[in-house]
Amino acid sequence: MTNPLLVALPTFLLVALATAPDVLHALLWWSIAVLGISLAPLLFIWQGVRRGRYSDHHVSKREQRRVPLLFGLACMVLAFVLLLFVHTSSRLLATVTATLAAVAVAAVITQYWKISLHLVGIAGAVTVCCLLWGPLCLFLSPLVVLVGWARWRLHAHTWFQALAGTVLAVSVTILMYHLFGLV
Repeated sequence: MTNPLLVALPTFLLVALATAPDVLHALLWWSIAVLGISLAPLLFIWQGVRRGRYSDHHVSKREQRRVPLLFGLACMVLAFVLLLFVHTSSRLLATVTATLAAVAVAAVITQYWKISLHLVGIAGAVTVCCLLWGPLCLFLSPLVVLVGWARWRLHAHTWFQALAGTVLAVSVTILMYHLFGLV
């Protein structure tokens, strides 16, 4: 459940509901974001696992990540363009842009070193909540530590790889919200 493609589902829904003029707009915006950022990449990976291209649905082997990440980035760009077309809120656009930028940076890093995409996802989601609803959402921070611990305990990442994913997500999300004039 901490797969970043799944963490995106409630994150984008909360942002859409909080910033749309009404529920119908929120659901439209969320549908576009989810199709491009979560569902299409998830289906692509699942199909790749089924065909033996990828070791598992987490794409745990660093050398197998290039194609799924590039496909995911292409889907995110398409979702971003569609969200512009339907005049989505600047906060949702900032969130999508932060996701796109963090994944793009992670895609470059993962060619040489296995950064934790799980931590990019959960730390980015917690940061978005804090930026939208204030410091009260810092109560979500233990989720970042818990996911980092779980990834370490499963021997999927070192502490440094988890920390790098966290730092990447937090810094890129804050930067994008700043560039959008939202903080």
